[in-house]
Amino acid sequence: MKKNILLLIYKRIYLLYKWYLFKIAKNSIILNRIHVGIRPLIWKAVGVRVKGNISIGYDVYFDVGNASLITIEDGVWVASRSLILCHKRDLSNYYVGDDYNLLPYKKEPVILKRGCVVGMGAIILPGITIGEGSIVGAGAVVTHDVPPWTIVAGNPAKIIKKIENRKGK
Repeated sequence: MKKNILLLIYKRIYLLYKWYLFKIAKNSIILNRIHVGIRPLIWKAVGVRVKGNISIGYDVYFDVGNASLITIEDGVWVASRSLILCHKRDLSNYYVGDDYNLLPYKKEPVILKRGCVVGMGAIILPGITIGEGSIVGAGAVVTHDVPPWTIVAGNPAKIIKKIENRKGK
């Protein structure tokens, strides 16, 4: 009996802790006041799979409710005012006269590979993988996977340059 009560108290405290983390993660004004080095720890605590040392700018929004679908590898930089989404409405059964609000959500993972950069104000849509060493230009809307070692920009994002090997290597 005593063990059950302690377990119930622990679960309530844990839920309250998670709730506060979600509130901090969702409210960029609070998160912006937190040191740059602590932001990745909060993202990790909320459920984002952070693998290594990453940098997150100001006002970066991410899909807090589906945080476990986001994977960020070592050396990634996500610049200020970016948006990472893991859900969208499933339009496959949407017809004239249907209520958009009743459509189910489609959830897909987002993966930011080692050393990639997401430029200021970029939007990463669900199901996207940003390849190793790639750069997403400022304001880009990424609708397709980005190959490794490329630079993409625009709306929708398109490859504008392939990053070459250094001469002599």
